[in-house]
Amino acid sequence: MRGEVQRATRMRNRRAQRGITIWGLLYVLITLGLIALVAIKSVPVYLNAYDVRTTLQAVADDPDLRRASAGEIQQAVQRRFDAGYVDNLSGRDVAVERAGDGRRISLSYEVRRPMLLNLSLVYSFEESAMLAGGDER
Repeated sequence: MRGEVQRATRMRNRRAQRGITIWGLLYVLITLGLIALVAIKSVPVYLNAYDVRTTLQAVADDPDLRRASAGEIQQAVQRRFDAGYVDNLSGRDVAVERAGDGRRISLSYEVRRPMLLNLSLVYSFEESAMLAGGDER
């Protein structure tokens, strides 16, 4: 009789014990690993996009370039890209167009980073800044 009571108590304790199984732990680790992989791949892309945005704004704010030709603006952008280590873009990718009472410099680009096997992360960016005043030569 006493053995049956002990056995029943052990069975009840086993059922009362809850926790994560090896499959649950594996699922959590894989999910966290994928999130970390995406973050590791994304940080450099967004840092580069920040450099592009600040470059365009710095060129737009330069008073010497307000009356410059499109080619001179593109050269200024290229110099800043080179100094800021901006990857995969050139000054020729920058469009200079009339907009209202000034001109707008803009850049649209896409970045693809391989993630895992045949999966890739695709980032699309559109940056622009206004050159105030001045007419194009």
